[in-house]
This record gives sequence, structure tokens and C-alpha cells, in this order.
Amino acid sequence: MGQQSMRITVDAAMRTRDVSRPRPAGEDAPAPARTPKRSRAAKNERRRQNKRGGGSRTV
Repeated sequence: MGQQSMRITVDAAMRTRDVSRPRPAGEDAPAPARTPKRSRAAKNERRRQNKRGGGSRTV
């Protein structure tokens, strides 16, 4: 079996390119990227874990 390949989105590639590019002294750094929204499946899994005591609890 071969090595798994790493998947990268176009957005991530462009962010990396922008961050690594040298900037003139007066130019601001690029704004941080938005965090992706959770999928419906991820939200449901989080709810399920919390109902069964698998999530974080405060005492």
C-alpha cells in the first residue's frame, strides 16, 4: 500500500502563498482566514457525545 496523499484546498494553497510572500515594510499582514463551518454530521456527533457524557463537563 502506498503512502496516503495530503489533500489541500485551493483556498489553503493561496493563503500559504500569501503568508510566505515577502511584504514591504509598510504593508499589513493578510487577515486570518475564517474557520470553516461545522458540517451537519459534525454537529450531530458533538450533540450525541454530550448526551452520553463524552463531551467536556464542568463541575
